[in-house]
Amino acid sequence: MNFDYLNEMINYIEENLTEEIDYKQLAKIVGVSEYSLQRIFMFLTNTSLSEYIRKRKLSKAFEELKSSNIKIIDLAIKYGYESSISFSRAFKNMFKITPSECRNTSKEYKQFPIITFKNTNQVCEELNYKIKELGDTIIYCKRTCAKTHEDLLFNIRKLYKEIEENGLHKKFDESKMYGIYMYKDDTYYYYVGCQKEFKNTDKFIIPKGKYAIFNVGSRKQKDITNTDKKIYSQWLPSTNYEINWKKNKQFNIEVYVDNNCYIYMPIKAKEN
Repeated sequence: MNFDYLNEMINYIEENLTEEIDYKQLAKIVGVSEYSLQRIFMFLTNTSLSEYIRKRKLSKAFEELKSSNIKIIDLAIKYGYESSISFSRAFKNMFKITPSECRNTSKEYKQFPIITFKNTNQVCEELNYKIKELGDTIIYCKRTCAKTHEDLLFNIRKLYKEIEENGLHKKFDESKMYGIYMYKDDTYYYYVGCQKEFKNTDKFIIPKGKYAIFNVGSRKQKDITNTDKKIYSQWLPSTNYEINWKKNKQFNIEVYVDNNCYIYMPIKAKEN
């Protein structure tokens, strides 16, 4: 991972905090897809890109409250809020005081700093994987979607609760369960299912192609996340492969077998 590009992206964000920041432009600066950028940023910082931008906007607003006489409604509009009420609510959630209280107190408060990425020359941990050509794979699923990554995570929890209550989770799990994250046309999707068809399920086709299949060694979420982090931040930069998105669909596949999880990544040789 080129940390210089990530720092260039951070500088771009800082210079455009009063504008609507285009995530496609951020991805272009780093040289990855928008989907990959969101995942990489989360893995490296433990916060989402949208949350980072939101907190930096509020931190800059905090500075202006303390150093100028700008009206609160003007400050709200400047940093992308539709009203002083929504701005004050977000401000209080972050700083535990209202904008008016912030302006009129001398008490110190913590703010959210600018992130700086540094190449720590971390030794790559061992990853167990194999490269395999796969044909089209039909999965029968339940699905959910959202416009933001954070909303998708919330909807996924609701989806799993639903399939556990109606017994589908057990049926999926008995037949080798798939969890598929997909990003297409500015929308995030998640599918959970298996190759066996059940009533009231949607069909999803995993496209044929070459895949790197990583053995997580467990199905605990922390181990899956750690493996994902190593794939994006260490494995991809050190190989001659890059992610091969299919027909503008960006996706990540997890396959659960017994007490283990395998991560499937579509790959192709890097272009010179």
